[in-house]
Amino acid sequence: MAKRAALALTLLLFTASCGTTEKAEPIKVKSVAGVKVEPAQVISFVRSDTFSGTVIPDKEVFLSPKVVGYLIKVNVNAGDKVKRGEVLGLIDSSDIKPDVEKAKAGLKEIAAALKELNKALQEVKARKQAAEANFLLAKKTYSRFKRLLEADAVSKQKFDEVEAQYRAAKANLEAVKAKEAQILEKRKVLLAKKQQVEASLQKAEAYLSYTQLKSPVDGIVLQKLVDKGNLVSPQTPVFKLGSFPLKVRAFIDDAYAGKVNVGTRVKVKVQGVEYTGEVVEVDRSSDPVTHKFGVKVLVKDLKAIPGTYAVVEIPSLKTEAVAVPKSAIYRVGAVEYVFVVKHGVAHLRIVKTGEEVGNMVLILSGLHPGEKVAVTKVEDLVDGARIEG
Repeated sequence: MAKRAALALTLLLFTASCGTTEKAEPIKVKSVAGVKVEPAQVISFVRSDTFSGTVIPDKEVFLSPKVVGYLIKVNVNAGDKVKRGEVLGLIDSSDIKPDVEKAKAGLKEIAAALKELNKALQEVKARKQAAEANFLLAKKTYSRFKRLLEADAVSKQKFDEVEAQYRAAKANLEAVKAKEAQILEKRKVLLAKKQQVEASLQKAEAYLSYTQLKSPVDGIVLQKLVDKGNLVSPQTPVFKLGSFPLKVRAFIDDAYAGKVNVGTRVKVKVQGVEYTGEVVEVDRSSDPVTHKFGVKVLVKDLKAIPGTYAVVEIPSLKTEAVAVPKSAIYRVGAVEYVFVVKHGVAHLRIVKTGEEVGNMVLILSGLHPGEKVAVTKVEDLVDGARIEG
């Protein structure tokens, strides 16, 4: 088309340069028959835009040890899926195990001593029961003989024998009670010691368990940050983990502010597979440079690893736009035109097109609703051509 316009201009300048001695030939206007004309119309449609996104874990967790030691074993690599409680690495426990064994041995000794004390306690309780019975009998006999003595019904010698038996029974009972109290005190001391040793064992076992680096989540290993053989401490992250479920993070145009909310259903495509997701988080502000705001989309059963590229398709509300049939668009290189028909004459006009909706093309600029455009034989038309029939 550009060539046609340039040629017409060259011919016009040549004719003007020839002077006025010869009469110029009249320019013939091209006529094209059988051209169908339709008005540009406003159509309603539901559009959907796509935005780039990235697969992300639900949360990112840095796993550090609770004790200082050398990392002697690493069981996983980046990209491995892990379960909550799974041992991902081991720290040297040679300094902690002796404390555990010592505490266990101490508890074993205490248990044996308690067993002997409990046996002795049972024996002394049996002796106490017999001593109490003997004392009660001796006490009753003593009281009876005392009354007899006061009535001169018994000899003083016999009373003295009964009194001696009574005092012996009382002394024996007190001795048995003292022995019982002694055993109970020893038992109390042992039980207190047992609690102390149990606390030491619990502490030692806790430290021993800290030498196992266990995953706190169901997820995936994002990074292994320390190699085997390095000294690690509570300030040393060893693994970076991502928890399930996986989500997709995308940044959406400000035009969708208020239209995309928590609960909005969207389509997500990852590695050629299409999923249906649900928006679970929407940023409260947008980036002042890109004029986009972030959303997080939960995608169930997503088979990908964090960092994978994703495409999020956001459904828009019903909208209206000027559109013409696809056949009305005339392209020269990267420039798009339509022929606007007024009073039977075709006028070439540059337009900017948008997406296709069915057999229609959206016109973003260059055309107003109701303007008539040629929709057939546009390749035969030129600017200024007359439309016949």
